[in-house]
Amino acid sequence: MTGMEIFDTHCHLFMEEFGADLAEVLRRAREAGVTRMVHVGLDLDTSRKALELARGVPGHRAAVGWHPHDARLMAPSDPGRLAALAADPLVVAFGEIGLDFYRDLSPRDTQLKAFRSLLEAACGAGKPVVIHTRAAYGETRAELSAFRDSLAGILIHCFTGSPSEAAGFLELGCFLSFPGTLTYKNAAPVREAAALAPRDRIMIETDSPYLAPVPKRSRRNEPAYLAYLVEELGKVLGITASEAAALTTANALRFFGLESAAGESPAAPPAAGQGGAR
Repeated sequence: MTGMEIFDTHCHLFMEEFGADLAEVLRRAREAGVTRMVHVGLDLDTSRKALELARGVPGHRAAVGWHPHDARLMAPSDPGRLAALAADPLVVAFGEIGLDFYRDLSPRDTQLKAFRSLLEAACGAGKPVVIHTRAAYGETRAELSAFRDSLAGILIHCFTGSPSEAAGFLELGCFLSFPGTLTYKNAAPVREAAALAPRDRIMIETDSPYLAPVPKRSRRNEPAYLAYLVEELGKVLGITASEAAALTTANALRFFGLESAAGESPAAPPAAGQGGAR
């Protein structure tokens, strides 16, 4: 896998699961060719931590957002505070935001109200959005349809839906980001969705610490494991792993507005004990 450059478009390395060995996690990522990452916030506090972590490592960026699980905890002023954070040049997206009707950890009407407020804030900030959606395909698509002309771009994060759901999002001009689920034996529909997607709108992610790919399934996920994902994606698309890595990296650089930063030096791991935001 050496010689490839892989872009992890969605990770949460500020979480406590990485507090003891973040430097080693970043070292392994670099050795696997994962030199670019977007650290994704889940609320105001973790969005600040994501930005702090991105600020410490060349090639890393942040996204600021509010997860739908905690929509009930979002104050009316929080979207504006996130928009203020998004003004930082290291913030490349507004997310993750969206709807989750699978767990329903916040009431659905509260989630919808929060989602609309966050989409409005993203439009004002001029940043693309990173969307979390689970068991809420129709509602998510309807909300995105209402805002699509004002958004800088839409990325459906951790896409694990059906080919028909993929087609619906693609019709809106969305990008799709595939996680380790793509490698799972029972994930044939996800592989079909990846195969039908335009190649210039496909990305990959770890969603670390979740959804580790085969053969690391059931372990803590980390960016280095994207090496397994580009191999699987290459098989799905009928190209080599190196070509899959180059394709998804180019798409991510374009989506996040980083094409001019493509010549940055690869990310070096921080010294032990640094960057472990909690």
